[in-house]
Amino acid sequence: MPVCEGCGIRTDDAHVARRAARIEAAARYRPTQIKVLFLDSAPPARIEDFFYSPAANRTGRLPASKSYFDELGKTLGPTLMASTEEGILTEFRRKGYFLTYAVECPFDNEGELHAALRRLAPTALKRVQYSIKPSYVVPISTPTKELIHLFGLIGWGDRLVLDGAGPFVDPYLGDSRKQAQFGTAFGDRISKALAVLP
Repeated sequence: MPVCEGCGIRTDDAHVARRAARIEAAARYRPTQIKVLFLDSAPPARIEDFFYSPAANRTGRLPASKSYFDELGKTLGPTLMASTEEGILTEFRRKGYFLTYAVECPFDNEGELHAALRRLAPTALKRVQYSIKPSYVVPISTPTKELIHLFGLIGWGDRLVLDGAGPFVDPYLGDSRKQAQFGTAFGDRISKALAVLP
């Protein structure tokens, strides 16, 4: 059985092929120069919920996936929210925005994800620092909190765009009522933080 380069586990060919499909889908929308890198912990399990799998008909996406896509779309400004997913991804690329993951494969178990993130953090930071080379990094989701300190250690603390001192998190992703009630949606908060950057 092969070892997956994205998560470091011994797995089957189907797992490796799914990772390759995600990389290929994201590459179509990767800007030449990345101004803002949105860094999440790990991709969703279903390819239909992957950010770089634009859906003509959004019924295939799970509610949390729709909400996640919409929140990242809000970082482009309110005028684009009427656009198609393809249009939003094209604008994302045009603005120099790109989403990637510290661990390139999904994990169902949160404990396993945290273990993989700790194990692969040095590799993820090197990929960001030497391959992606963004001007700014926006950590998204609770597990990326572990990476914030490491970015500081490599001298990238001033490139981080944070929500207070931590990553941008929405515990109610996919539940629009609770998002509205508790104000947890992160798209507008990220947009305001990006607006003040040079």
